[in-house]
Amino acid sequence: MDRRKVTLAGLLATLGLAANTATPIFAQTSDPHNRMNIWVGRWRETVELKETAYSHAATIPSQVTCGWSSNQGFMVCEYLHDTTDALSIFRYDDKDKTYKHVGIVKDGKTREEIPVVVEGNLWRYTYQETTKSGAKLDLRDSYEFVTPEKRITRIEVSADGGQHWNLVAEEVGTKVS
Repeated sequence: MDRRKVTLAGLLATLGLAANTATPIFAQTSDPHNRMNIWVGRWRETVELKETAYSHAATIPSQVTCGWSSNQGFMVCEYLHDTTDALSIFRYDDKDKTYKHVGIVKDGKTREEIPVVVEGNLWRYTYQETTKSGAKLDLRDSYEFVTPEKRITRIEVSADGGQHWNLVAEEVGTKVS
């Protein structure tokens, strides 16, 4: 990957959110597995890529479908974009009492399982990408469920170990079914 453009697949494959909302959506359940139900459904999203050193400005329509695996051990989200397709897989680890995430991009690239921080309506995780020149970039995906039918996703990148973050993509998702 070249430093000017982290691939859209890398930015969009495992999407994310900002700022907590005042009213917790998850107050209805104390079961950590059931908290993942907020993802279930079909989502229509508009991805707004920002003009940065890592991305070029563009607006991209997107569809996301999330549902439980057959034995309800995993929440699987399929992202369909004009430029790439990806899977985002979430699970709850009963032993560690943490949420985990794995991302798979259509080109076969798989992200390692990483911890997900869940604070109220905000789901967030950080991972690394390596550019073609060998530089390491930190990426942070945040997903904020503003309501059960509206999600805001933010993807940020840092080239200095997380001291400074640049917003490279933001999306608004609406649950359509």
